[in-house]
Amino acid sequence: MEFIDLKAQRQHIGKAIDEAILKVVHDGNYILGEQVQRFETELAAFCGAKHAIGVANGTDALILVLEALGIGPGDAVICPSFTFAATAEVVAWMGATPVFAEIDEATYNI
Repeated sequence: MEFIDLKAQRQHIGKAIDEAILKVVHDGNYILGEQVQRFETELAAFCGAKHAIGVANGTDALILVLEALGIGPGDAVICPSFTFAATAEVVAWMGATPVFAEIDEATYNI
């Protein structure tokens, strides 16, 4: 039994996704291009935020958050024990100390 039927989802939006990807590839604007700017504007509006920043991955997002909060040497950051390595890794990159907390097995939250 499949958890998510990705083939069925792709039938509905596959052509639009392919066209969007090809447009970015042909334009060559992978960073700070028109598509990224539009995504950031629409995401900020959707979230009711003043700004949104598109990044390449979750690690980059975590680094930006820690930098924005001024996290650095001498700081401790609580991280879930059940997580991807980058969650604690970026804390160490910033010179801070990751402190692991166990999760609730029912919700996976700290």
